[in-house]
Amino acid sequence: MRKSVVALALAAAIPAAFAQAPMTGSGVELYGIIDVGFENVDNGSVSVNRITSGISTGSRWGIRGREDLGGGYAALFTLESRFEVDTGSMQNNGAIFYCPTSTVPGVPFPVSSCPGVGLAYTIPSTAVPSVVIGNNAVNAQALALVSGVNPPNALFDRQAWGGLVTPFGAVLAGRQYTPGYEVLVKNNSFFDSFAGTPGQLATINLRANNAIQYRAELKGFTLSAMYGFGGSEANRAERAAVSNGDDFWGLNLQYATDKFGVAGAYQVNRTVTYAKPNENSKGLETFNVGGWVAVGPVKLYGHYLKSQNDNPVFTPTDVQNIVISTQGNQQQILNILSQYYVNRFDVNAQRGVVGATDLDLYHLGLEWPLGNGRLIAAYNHAEDSSRSPWATADAKVDSYGIAYYYYLSKRTWLYGAAAIANNSDQARIALGAACCTGGWTTGQGEDSRSFQIGMRHTF
Repeated sequence: MRKSVVALALAAAIPAAFAQAPMTGSGVELYGIIDVGFENVDNGSVSVNRITSGISTGSRWGIRGREDLGGGYAALFTLESRFEVDTGSMQNNGAIFYCPTSTVPGVPFPVSSCPGVGLAYTIPSTAVPSVVIGNNAVNAQALALVSGVNPPNALFDRQAWGGLVTPFGAVLAGRQYTPGYEVLVKNNSFFDSFAGTPGQLATINLRANNAIQYRAELKGFTLSAMYGFGGSEANRAERAAVSNGDDFWGLNLQYATDKFGVAGAYQVNRTVTYAKPNENSKGLETFNVGGWVAVGPVKLYGHYLKSQNDNPVFTPTDVQNIVISTQGNQQQILNILSQYYVNRFDVNAQRGVVGATDLDLYHLGLEWPLGNGRLIAAYNHAEDSSRSPWATADAKVDSYGIAYYYYLSKRTWLYGAAAIANNSDQARIALGAACCTGGWTTGQGEDSRSFQIGMRHTF
C-alpha cells in the first residue's frame, strides 16, 4: 500500500476510547455494546426515576466485514442496529416531557405541549389570537416526532454502508455519521456520553442517508467529504417534487499527534418547508472547531459550534395557520404533519418549540486517568438568539458535568455521572442520556439535574 495517502479502514465517528477495535485482515465480525443503568432527572418540581438504555453510549449490535483485495485495496461494510436494553425495542423514546396541561394567557382554549394531552379542542370563531403560543397541538405533535429515535424501527438505523479502500482514499456509501458530528464527539471530554455532553445543548445533524463519503489520512491529517442525496428515516425515497430538496453535504479536516489534536467541520442541509413546498431552501447550517492537548496524563478539551437554521419545516406562523384551518382537530393535524419530514433541527432545542435556530455553543473539558478508571468533567455554555413570535428573548443555558468510569476489565466498565443545566431566559433544556436533549422542563428558566449510574459492556 502506498505510504503517501492511506485510506481509513472504518468511518468511525466515535473516539477509540468508546469504540471496538477496528478489523484487520479479512473476515466478518459480530460486535456490540450493552449499556444500561439507572438515572434520576429532576427539574425542581418534577422528578423522574427510570432504568435507561444507552446512558454512556447507545446500546447496539453490528456486523462488519473487510476483505483485503491486494495492492492496497480492500472491500468494507458495516451494518449497525440499535436496541434498547430497558424495553427490548429498536426505538428510543427517551425524551422527558415536563408539561402539565395549562392555559396560556390570551388563548381561550385548553392547550398543552405534552403529546397525547389536550390535543383536541375547538377554536372559537372570534378572538383568535394573532399568535398561537408554543403550547398547542401542532407543536406537541412535532416534539413527539423528533423526540423519538428510529420511529420506523429500521433494522440498521445507526449505520448501514459499504465501501472500497484504495491507495488514494476510501469511498463509502450508505447511511453514515456526518463530518460535523464526528468532529464534535472527538473533540469534547464527554464525547457523546452522559448528561454532561455538549450535544445535550446543541443542534447538529448526526447522520446522513443515501450518502457517499470520501475519507483519507496523510501524516496525521484526516479528511472527510460527504454528500447525501436525501431521503428521510421514515421514507428512504428521495423527494420527487423538488430537485435536491433534502440533500446534504459536509466536510471536515482533522490533525492529531500523540500530544494534541485539532479539527474543524462545515455542513449544511437542504429542505422543503411547509410555506414553500416547491422550493429548495437552505436548512440547518453548522460550523464547528475543536481540539485537545495532553498535559501530562490529563487531556484538556475545547470546542465551539455555530448552528443556524433560518428555514425550519414549520414556523410559528405555519403552526397558527394549521391550528386555525383544522379547528384544532388532532387527526387533521397529524395528516398534515405526516406529509413532511420533521427533523430534530426543525425544533429549537433550547426552547422546545418548532422554529428557527441561531445557536452558539462553547465547551471546556478535561479527561484524567485516575485509579483504575477515568474521570471526565465539562463546562458547556449555549445561547440561542433567534427571534420569532415564540422567541422574544434569548435562550441561555450553562451546564456542568462530571463522570467516572471504573474498569472491571477491558470490556466491562461501571460508571457514575452527574450534571446540572442552569436554564435562563427562555431556555428549558431537560437533561438526558447519551447524545441529545432529554426533553424540556415545564417552564422557561427552570433548571434540570441528572444523576446516572450503570454498566457498559462491549463484545
